[in-house]
Amino acid sequence: MKTIMMGLFVLFGLTVWGQEDHRGPRHGKKDKLTAEQRSVLQTKKLTLALDLTTDQQEQMQAVLLKKEEERDVRMAARKEMQEEQDPKELSSEKRFEKMNERLDALIAHKKEIKTILSADQFEKWEKLVHHKKHRAKHQKRGKGKKQHSRRS
Repeated sequence: MKTIMMGLFVLFGLTVWGQEDHRGPRHGKKDKLTAEQRSVLQTKKLTLALDLTTDQQEQMQAVLLKKEEERDVRMAARKEMQEEQDPKELSSEKRFEKMNERLDALIAHKKEIKTILSADQFEKWEKLVHHKKHRAKHQKRGKGKKQHSRRS
């Protein structure tokens, strides 16, 4: 009888433990940073990666602050739209318009960055952006899937 009860407790404990989120505190609810805080942090990361001058740091922070403020506006608009309607119900014209606006903003952002950075720094920045997108794409795709090991 003790063995059966102990087995049930272990089974119940494993079931409860399996339902918990074990990814740690970084994956829980995060306090939102302001646009200015995010832009300062991004500028410092870029300063470390690209060895920016103080003048470049100020210019980059201004560009990144503008981008972060636009991001906040877009996020609020998207949240509002999700409450109003199903996002899959967008017409092809609206979808095209949104994609076109996003790409125009990316082109403008890239031009601004290009005027601030030197040629070498800009090349490094493009590699950083490409690497970040590539990593995010693989993390998104691999969610919930096991990593395959290489066969020798």
